[in-house]
Amino acid sequence: MFGLIKSFLRNKANKEVLTVQSLFQAFRELLHFNNQALDLMADMGEKLGGDYLFDKHYIETIITQLEEAVYRIVYDLNLITQKEYLPLFDIFEKAKAEIRRELDSRFTIPVGEYVYPLSEITKEMSDYTGDKMATLGELRNRLGLDVPEGFVISTYAFKKFMEYNGLDEGVEDLFAGRFPQEILAAKVQDLRERLLKARIPPALEKAIRKVPPARKRSSQMRWAVRSSALGEDGQTSYAGQYATVLNLPSEQIGYGYRQVVASLFSPQVIAYRKERPHERQEMAMAVGCVEMISAAASGVTYTIDPTDVEADRMIVSASLGLGKLVVEGEAEVDQYKISRSLPHSILSQQIAPKPNRYVPAAGEGITLAPVPREQQEQPSLDEPTLLRIAEGAMRIEQYMRSFQDIEWCIDEEGRVIYLQARPLQFPRKPDLDKPRLVKAARNYPVLLKDTGVIASRGIGAGTVFQIGAEEETSKFPRGAVLVLRHTSPRMSEIVPLASAVVTDIGAVTGHMATICREFRVPTIVDAQEATRVLKTGMEVTVDAEENVIYHGIVKELLAAQLIEKTPYEDTYEFKLLRRLLKKVSLLHVTDPQSNQFDPAHCETFHDIIRFSHEMAVRRIGHGIPPGKLAITYPLGKLKLPIPLDLTVVDIDGGLQRSNSISEIPEISIKEIACLPLQTLLQALIAPGVWQSQPVDLDLKGFMSSFTSNRAAQALSSEGLHNNLAIISREYLNLSLHLGYHFNMVDGNISDDQNANYIYFRFFGGVTEFTRRSRRVSLLAKILERNDFAVESKGDLVIGRIKKVDRQEMEKKFHLIGRLIGYTRQLDVLLRSQRDIERFTDHFLEEMRKVESTETGRRLE
Repeated sequence: MFGLIKSFLRNKANKEVLTVQSLFQAFRELLHFNNQALDLMADMGEKLGGDYLFDKHYIETIITQLEEAVYRIVYDLNLITQKEYLPLFDIFEKAKAEIRRELDSRFTIPVGEYVYPLSEITKEMSDYTGDKMATLGELRNRLGLDVPEGFVISTYAFKKFMEYNGLDEGVEDLFAGRFPQEILAAKVQDLRERLLKARIPPALEKAIRKVPPARKRSSQMRWAVRSSALGEDGQTSYAGQYATVLNLPSEQIGYGYRQVVASLFSPQVIAYRKERPHERQEMAMAVGCVEMISAAASGVTYTIDPTDVEADRMIVSASLGLGKLVVEGEAEVDQYKISRSLPHSILSQQIAPKPNRYVPAAGEGITLAPVPREQQEQPSLDEPTLLRIAEGAMRIEQYMRSFQDIEWCIDEEGRVIYLQARPLQFPRKPDLDKPRLVKAARNYPVLLKDTGVIASRGIGAGTVFQIGAEEETSKFPRGAVLVLRHTSPRMSEIVPLASAVVTDIGAVTGHMATICREFRVPTIVDAQEATRVLKTGMEVTVDAEENVIYHGIVKELLAAQLIEKTPYEDTYEFKLLRRLLKKVSLLHVTDPQSNQFDPAHCETFHDIIRFSHEMAVRRIGHGIPPGKLAITYPLGKLKLPIPLDLTVVDIDGGLQRSNSISEIPEISIKEIACLPLQTLLQALIAPGVWQSQPVDLDLKGFMSSFTSNRAAQALSSEGLHNNLAIISREYLNLSLHLGYHFNMVDGNISDDQNANYIYFRFFGGVTEFTRRSRRVSLLAKILERNDFAVESKGDLVIGRIKKVDRQEMEKKFHLIGRLIGYTRQLDVLLRSQRDIERFTDHFLEEMRKVESTETGRRLE
């Protein structure tokens, strides 16, 4: 099918001259499907927040809609670029096939690799790696926490291991209650014995040997081989049910693997599962193989005191050496109570005598060894280490959105190494009145309410930190509330550090909003006045469930969201959607300036969307080659009080009158129905703007400044290479050759925020390269301070802004209009670097005066 499509496009491109109308129709259609695809991905991400129920039909429907949208994007890009990106069809087909394989799979144990390095594992892979190891991968790869080096032998490898040894027959019958107890016990014993003697398939042995080396992989390296069964460490913990084999040499990993797999079929596991009929019946054991840490101390953190949930404290238990004393309760251990709130403090401590500790044995396993007498009465942990443990525990709890039971150790270098994290199991359901906790929030002052849109659900609290420039990102403190003027992909790197994100401008479909959902950071975008109300240093609570921001830390709300960990994350549909979203939305092509920003590096639908949008805008942004476009609809010369010599081509309702194709009439500015062009021109022709040097900017007399110049000379179609505006009612593509430099503006203003954008391009000049570069620096500074994403090099600058509301978009087009006039021939005056700052400040100050005047007029 795709071969026929590509053939059609090839023939179409070769045989037909592309009209202005068809070109821009394809471009606008591409933008429409781009926004639709981003909306669909945002909807999928929102469903993973746990606030909505969905079924397999929802997943199938939204995937079908997404496939159609992405296909149309690729099709339209190839129309716009004259078949330049035909290989994208093959990339689309490959991505679609991979998604369909996942969607159509009827197996609980998915087909995958035999082995996955921990460096590649995230929560979405829990059906491949088990929940325990998927969570450990999440801590490493999403939260950036230290975990042991290692890999996972997958559930698919388990399936192949069972088949290879003929052990898969009748396994499910063991859990279905089809045998009397005596017969069941005999069958289980027989299966376990056969498992312990089973052979490791050669393909699995080979995969283990090929795992990328760890930091210090050697023949002396020791391993902890741990269970990671399907469902383990989910809502049902299976704590202590499965085997762990410690301190194994590399050649004994197969032995440890068999021991762990055999523990899947122990009598206690079978009984445990039978008591929980809601549990999925399919059995599969992934096995984690992680570097054995020679621990100075080890322990467990409960992020809330399970005996008193309202006490706002966490519990840390610790011992010297390995953590067996703590986990299995073999002896007294040190107990610490630490405040949950920042800055953390030690509330109390009980230091136990420590005559012994577990250490790795000389051969295999671990052994109990005496502690030197002078250390026996000393605390296991010092205060700085305890506070680091508390900080990491709260990061994990915030990310997982539930109280946590966390295992960790302190290595010989003093690092906190995380070994496991799972939902905290309470001896009984916490006796908390959730409605009372929510009601208590009303005692806190409300700073913002129902302003903006929730992009990522949840509740976060901390100290506000506003960032106005990219260089300030390095100063962002972990746990603060990130407040921005607008969302920016460049700020995405600090999202994992934030307890919440609030922006004045932005959209739920933007790249940064996607990152916020990925890292589960509560986020409100498009709040309009967040930067005015939320000042750096202020303590706030961001309720991105009810769209309210409170002054102060509302501990009751933070506790309320963690009281009950709903089991939605353990459902088949949730896990399927999460796996699919990773294949759909993971972004590999992020930097348009990178040499890897090309079709070859596109893997997911999001890659295709991102690349196609950028290439389409670039093609439109470089102007329209006159020889390749057939003009077949209304155009005319625009009559202005400045010598702009602008030809206007109306492709869809951009003029208030309908001209015959053969005419090239004069057009007055009053006849321009295109909102972007009308807005830009009003700024450009304002008195004092069109000058060769900076002057005061003033909006007075916009309409009174129109003059009745004589009609311009008729322009032939071959003359459409100087100043050209291609317009519709909401869209503008403007090419301006002003002396020796070139301005290009491509953009849209509408009531649909997702469709709004500006792409501004400036190039060239009349002076030497140094002064032209200074003008580019000035343009870049002004654009950045007005929320544009900016790229600059030499005498080229590109500015982009998108997904802001109509009123804000009009301001941005006004800004571009003033900039075009203000910077015309300005390179002549930029004699030093100081001049850049001086003229930048002058322009911004005049802008503030104009905006203040306009605000006063509206109030009148």
